[in-house]
Amino acid sequence: MTTMNAESGRAFHVTEPVRTSTFNKINRFLAGTARRGQFAAMFGPTGRGKTFLTRAWAAGHEAVYLRARTGTTQVKLRRQISEALFGTEHMSESAIIKYFVEHPGCVLIIDEAVHLIGDYTFSGAKTLDSIRDIYDEVQESGGRFGVVFIFTDYTLKRLRECRLGSFLGQFINRFGNHLQIEQKVSFAYEIVPTVRAYFPEAGDDILAWAKTVGDLRELHKLLALSYEEAVKFKEPVTRQSLEELQAQFETGEYPDEMEE
Repeated sequence: MTTMNAESGRAFHVTEPVRTSTFNKINRFLAGTARRGQFAAMFGPTGRGKTFLTRAWAAGHEAVYLRARTGTTQVKLRRQISEALFGTEHMSESAIIKYFVEHPGCVLIIDEAVHLIGDYTFSGAKTLDSIRDIYDEVQESGGRFGVVFIFTDYTLKRLRECRLGSFLGQFINRFGNHLQIEQKVSFAYEIVPTVRAYFPEAGDDILAWAKTVGDLRELHKLLALSYEEAVKFKEPVTRQSLEELQAQFETGEYPDEMEE
């Protein structure tokens, strides 16, 4: 059975993004949105790294990231944007527009955008649509900034066909750019690079195990814990140790407890 030692002290931080095919897609999408000042949307299932990779990109660029809260109204959303931009929730919409006019190329990223729709009432749709008004006013004032909405477990088709689809028609038609992250995880371009980032010498047995893990977020969590333990205790990582950790995650019990 292949084993690896993580005590070599190589420079890898478990909080840094891994350069997978999804990493490349999201970075190209966000960079294009910033460069062209587009109104854009990203769709994809949970556990595919949308939030983590987007926040990592935002940290290195002129961007404002916020996560829409449940029950968000127009007023609450304006306060969230104000807090993200100015450190206070009390700035006006005109101040927000002025900020984006004065910062060309900036990108406003709104994660969990489905919370803006809420319970599919027209008031919820107007909250979502209010961002379009800010975008248009910035453009009309000679500014250029990008807007990205991130929808989890949604597709553009589903958004068009939802109960508010007709109301949101103008909003949807404004998307100059959109990215759909697929449910299926690529073994060659996502799983293998992820495992290799933590354990460069991982053998086929560990790669085969990684293929059985439910999603990339869980895989990252298991690999990160295994990596930290290997460094701390200077012990090799094996497929067996990974399976034991996975079993503990899934059952809440350690393997020796399960055998009793």
